[in-house]
Amino acid sequence: MRFVIIEDDVSVRKIVSNIIEKYNLGAVVAECGDGLNAEEIINEYAPDVALVDLLLPGQDGVELIKKLKEKGVEASFIMISESTSQPMITKAYHAGIDFYIHKPINVLEIVSVIRKVEESRRLRQVMSLISQTTARYVSPTPRVGELDENTKKNRINRIFSELGIIGEAGAKNIHQLAQLIDVRLTGGSDKAYQLHELYQELSVSIGQDVKTIEQRVRRAIAKAMQNVANMGIEDYHNDKFETYSGALFDFKEIRQEMNYIQGKGSYRGKINIKKFIEGLLFLVAE
Repeated sequence: MRFVIIEDDVSVRKIVSNIIEKYNLGAVVAECGDGLNAEEIINEYAPDVALVDLLLPGQDGVELIKKLKEKGVEASFIMISESTSQPMITKAYHAGIDFYIHKPINVLEIVSVIRKVEESRRLRQVMSLISQTTARYVSPTPRVGELDENTKKNRINRIFSELGIIGEAGAKNIHQLAQLIDVRLTGGSDKAYQLHELYQELSVSIGQDVKTIEQRVRRAIAKAMQNVANMGIEDYHNDKFETYSGALFDFKEIRQEMNYIQGKGSYRGKINIKKFIEGLLFLVAE
């Protein structure tokens, strides 16, 4: 991956750059010490990842990221700051950052976060390719449609078990929805779909009310989010937490859920049903 570091402290820029180089995470293509020049640099170099300080001369990191996001910049943003203000951190996530790292710099945290960002970007790219076309889609791993039904079922059940929702009524409905979405993503015809259409189709197929199916699915995914958030609270570097927090959920919502569980926030994290199910298909294919 290509990195740009936006930080007014030269020593911090040097530390982050050395970490990226030492752990073979990618290449630092540009550095900058203020928020105004950073806007031009990121537009010019189009990095995959920008590590941005919160407090910058010219304009702060939140304002910088907000402007870049509004312009359609597709870089992933990691914010680095000494600030522990929860409202400020929440504001940064709303602006569009992927992760928030506290100073002083922790090598293991930097490496872990960058690898999560890489995985998240790879997931988005693969799902985008699947959605756009199956004819031109080439994957280093088998697509879900190429696996036999028993293998797919076993892999989904293993994931549900690790998420702690294997016994939830909605887990079966999620599996059924995943099968319907799989057909659309790999069928070679019109692959666009709306969730309400899938709920209707599933309702007719299994003879259950649409609202009941949707409520079961939402409850099961919400419980999965809660369980994943608890994994992160217990061990932020837990392999399952790193995988599921990025593949099945928006990480800022996982952080919101973690804050709620710890009594640091008033609102729970929000689930995205489509992201959860498409992420589930991606993990099954891997």
